[in-house]
Amino acid sequence: MITDVLGWDVGGANIKVARIDPRAPGAPIVIEQPFPLWRDFDRLPSVLAALAGRMGAMRVPGTWLAEDVAPPAVMAITMTAELADCFATKREGVAFVVAAFERAFPRSILWVFGSDGRFRAAEDARRHPHDVAAANWMATAMLVARTHADALLIDVGSTTTDIVPIAGGRVVAAGRSDPARLRSGELVYTGILRTPVCAVIRSVPLGCGRSRVAAEHFAIAADAYRWLGKIDDGDYTCETPDSRGRTADAAGARLARMVCADSETIDVDDVTAIAAHVAHTQSRQIAHAIRQVLRRRGTVAPQVAVVAGAGAFLARAAAEAAGLAVRDLAADVGSAAARAAPAAAVAHLLAEMICTPR
Repeated sequence: MITDVLGWDVGGANIKVARIDPRAPGAPIVIEQPFPLWRDFDRLPSVLAALAGRMGAMRVPGTWLAEDVAPPAVMAITMTAELADCFATKREGVAFVVAAFERAFPRSILWVFGSDGRFRAAEDARRHPHDVAAANWMATAMLVARTHADALLIDVGSTTTDIVPIAGGRVVAAGRSDPARLRSGELVYTGILRTPVCAVIRSVPLGCGRSRVAAEHFAIAADAYRWLGKIDDGDYTCETPDSRGRTADAAGARLARMVCADSETIDVDDVTAIAAHVAHTQSRQIAHAIRQVLRRRGTVAPQVAVVAGAGAFLARAAAEAAGLAVRDLAADVGSAAARAAPAAAVAHLLAEMICTPR
């Protein structure tokens, strides 16, 4: 008997896992953990097993490949980790992630989610890696479509933003691969944590005028939102560019460095202006992509946005700027699941598949 379903979203910088019990519907238990895969990829199996142990789905009493573990859970897997530059190709990346799950959970049943909305066995995923690469957005959109038949999903994460149209309870995305989604506006490579500030803006308000910014990895989006109070130390889960702290003061110092200054040479109002300009520009970039997607939908374009992800506040600002009414996915699935929406989504979708009579 199936007692637990674990849904995994394995990215290049973060791993998210959601646990649901198909017999007891409700908000899933969710864990998020930063993990820079490109730096420490050989540790992926042990990290996966440790997260499962924390989830309570498996007992790991000493070694992560113990024989006396609890009955194996069914696993739903989606990934974006295949794009990490430790892999020469996406094929290599998909094969590595699948093998890591097989090593970590040799007794579990593994299902890999594809961009066509179907689950595949591990071997099938290995044979057709491009069908499962970067498919996590589809899982979230399919979950949203259960309760919002006509909507635009806007999921802002630490690194990227997904903008996915839903019509008549179906996902009607124009692109399926990352390159196609970038062209269509359905993928915007900007997020609230890891995005370098110099990738967002070229100049900022400073004093009575404007200043160009340094093309250096001095500050990231997380610094702007930490300074503005949109996130706290616990939300700042990625590494800092200077390996210093995650406090507002430390974030402000990094923002000052973007104009080759420091806390002694510009004041807090200047830092606030820099941070606000980063936030405004990101919102405008996402709103521009939203309008691109809406124009393509024409007269059947949705009027409601469903926002999700750690950056739901940014998704809301962009959706409102584009003239859409806003609903928060957290109201449907809980705040933790809305932050880690793809992991929660694949868990729910797999539970639905295995529990539906055939």
